[in-house]
Amino acid sequence: MRHPWNEYNPKMPWRMELGCYALNKLACGGLVFGLLWAYCYIAEAITGIPVTIAGNGDELTAQLWAYGFALPAALVADALHDLLPWLRKPELLTLYLAAGFSIFLLLGSFISPEGTGVSWSNGIAGTVITLLYYRGRHYAGRPWQSREFGVQIILAFLLPLLLWIIGLQ
Repeated sequence: MRHPWNEYNPKMPWRMELGCYALNKLACGGLVFGLLWAYCYIAEAITGIPVTIAGNGDELTAQLWAYGFALPAALVADALHDLLPWLRKPELLTLYLAAGFSIFLLLGSFISPEGTGVSWSNGIAGTVITLLYYRGRHYAGRPWQSREFGVQIILAFLLPLLLWIIGLQ
């Protein structure tokens, strides 16, 4: 049986496989968080108006979008791909898009301010954000044998910590 964290080395111990998978997902989360943070910061610096993601209020922060919505969407897509191993890349891409759209649409609608209802912009932004997790899955390669391992550690732990210390969203 093919596991989503073992696409590259079938002889790797399962604990190492799972650790590399978790590190990859955390690195993708750090990348998504960093990009969302940079978008909000740069847009606010240019316009002078506080910018929110997909027109939502302050309760939907970049951290929540990256780790609370996009990470579970990517995990659901990976779990479904593990249950449906015959899917090729176009179908897997569609699976990621559908998971991102549905999770962002549902969770974003529940957390959005009172009376706003279903926000399609949440779902559309979710598909774009979840695509970063899709690309991160395929760029993982063999992180324990290359310099990408250091990049993943920086994206997974140091970048979110640095942005948290700066305190901007």
